[in-house]
Amino acid sequence: MTSIVATQTKSSSLASVRDALLPALLFFSILGIWEFLTWYTDYPKSILPRPSAIALAIINNWSLLTSNILPTASVALGGFVIASIVGLGLSLLMTYSKWTKEALYPNIVGFQIVPKIAWAPLFVLWLGIEFQSRLGFAVFISIFPIIISMTAGLKNTDPTLIRLCDSLTASKLQTLFLVRFPFALPYLISAMKMSITLAMIGVIVGEFITSQQGLGFLILVAFGKLETDLMLASVLFLCFVGLFFYSLIAYASYRLEVWFGNK
Repeated sequence: MTSIVATQTKSSSLASVRDALLPALLFFSILGIWEFLTWYTDYPKSILPRPSAIALAIINNWSLLTSNILPTASVALGGFVIASIVGLGLSLLMTYSKWTKEALYPNIVGFQIVPKIAWAPLFVLWLGIEFQSRLGFAVFISIFPIIISMTAGLKNTDPTLIRLCDSLTASKLQTLFLVRFPFALPYLISAMKMSITLAMIGVIVGEFITSQQGLGFLILVAFGKLETDLMLASVLFLCFVGLFFYSLIAYASYRLEVWFGNK
């Protein structure tokens, strides 16, 4: 028995190492090929700089890059939090009120059919050129997955469990927290992971239009000076911020699943 457990533990450890190693190997292989091809062909730096040039741009502009993280990250996080709260509330309304769902759902889908970028100038017109327009657009662009996924999760709860709760005279609130929400949790987790990336996109689009700070604004400034290495350095920092938020959500969702007994 002990040997079986040890074998399973060893296999799990090897799988974890492999899962971490394979993406890293692919990433650094791409960087190596990129570095070699741009060096061998002497490709213009203003179009596609070498990875080593991007790394040098990060070193030379470290304070500039790091000082522009907070304006972007704070608005993106704020938009995500608001979208999650409002989206969850609307999902609950549509789950427990048929009339509300029939009134809201088609309109929500209709708004999403229009390309999101088309709404960005209107948010600037409505909310001004300060952070409010970027926050509003981040909420608008990231709320849709929360509403759709959570509504589906709450609606698709096993009807047998709902009938069991009714037979035990459980209140709607008890049924929600003890049955519906744990069942819908995987839906919510998937939606939140998508929503945080959309919130980042919303903020960057807003920074392209109105902002005087942030990583999106820095990309525009670098583009105007044809400093492609700084542009790609800013994009890389955006990736790091997005991965950080994604990892936080993944960890928080894991703790939630453990708390609700899904793990």
